[in-house]
Amino acid sequence: MKVISGGQTGADRAGLDAAAALGLPTGGHAPAGFWTESGADPSLERLGLAAGGSPEFRTERNVIDADATVIFAPRTPAAGSELTRALSLRHRKPAIVLDPWAPGAARALVEFLVAQAPTVLNVAGDRESQSPGIYRRVRELLTTALASVALDGQRPLP
Repeated sequence: MKVISGGQTGADRAGLDAAAALGLPTGGHAPAGFWTESGADPSLERLGLAAGGSPEFRTERNVIDADATVIFAPRTPAAGSELTRALSLRHRKPAIVLDPWAPGAARALVEFLVAQAPTVLNVAGDRESQSPGIYRRVRELLTTALASVALDGQRPLP
């Protein structure tokens, strides 16, 4: 499985870092100049991202390039997360919106990954400034779920 995202702070970056920590390939499309809310982040190039275009352009490219998308949003999705959801619907790509702090989030994530069996997974969601702590929580969830699904032959967690 390959994990892609737009590289923004928060959920996007957590997805890339979780995959990289597990030795999974990473990539995706980032805005021009590897822009993030914290400024330019050239380390995204080392994670396989290509830079170019607007945040909206990269969001659509990542949805199109993925087999499935997981969107992490602890409340009503922020504008970028909502755009990702809408683009997933428009392009008829499976997507799930998860509150990463919800009690059933880990199980729902694993069930989605097992059901969709994506070769390329797009990880999206709130920025760190929109949902403080989302990076850490999403990285924990994804590390566990990806290890279970991608590395253990899609065996669901107990």
